[in-house]
Amino acid sequence: MVRKLGSQYQAINSPWTGYAVYSFPDASCIGASDRQPLMDAMNGIIAVNWKATEPHWTASSSPFDGKYSLILVFDSLGLAAFSVYRVLQMSCGPAVYRSGTEVLPAHQGHGLYGFFTQEVLKRASSAAKGIGGLFYGWRTRNPIVWAANAKICEKVTPSLLDNTRDSALQAACVEMCATLYPGKPLEVPEMIMRGAYGHIKHHRQVYRGTASLVDAAMSRMIPDSADALFAVGFARV
Repeated sequence: MVRKLGSQYQAINSPWTGYAVYSFPDASCIGASDRQPLMDAMNGIIAVNWKATEPHWTASSSPFDGKYSLILVFDSLGLAAFSVYRVLQMSCGPAVYRSGTEVLPAHQGHGLYGFFTQEVLKRASSAAKGIGGLFYGWRTRNPIVWAANAKICEKVTPSLLDNTRDSALQAACVEMCATLYPGKPLEVPEMIMRGAYGHIKHHRQVYRGTASLVDAAMSRMIPDSADALFAVGFARV
């Protein structure tokens, strides 16, 4: 178990006492000796939040590849939360993709997901200078995650709540998915990725507010627990 990172890594300012936060714009900067323990801890959090049949992050699909950026949050017991993301330059403009964010249940409700979002947008904002915004993508079947990400976007596709279709966002969605998951089919215009979560199953719960509406839409569109929605919105930064 990784209880903390070594002194060679500099923590960034944390909005909380009791949490140490580390940000790596280039995840490959994490030393080789730290990678497997960290990956085990990340997979451990995923195994708590999902029904996992195999590790999500592996040596062949590593979060420490230079294409990724990584934010880690530790408490006194070890890794409490993490967020993996990518900053992209697409033909339609600058973009960021949330590759995976997980928070242990004991730390949920403390604002960590929102903190990760702010840090990701802060990092990506330099690419959006003069434009005022960027394309913001994620893949999920978690209604809370979908609602939280859609909330920061002016518009999003697929639009689960009002069925609005935006051709520019649809094109960005197709391009981003092809860039990130080459060869993986994407069903347009619903933006469904079949079998994306064959190795992990989302724990359903009682949803309220906007998340309950998103859950109802997802239940109609992707009743199979292995399927996911790929979404892209336009976020102002």
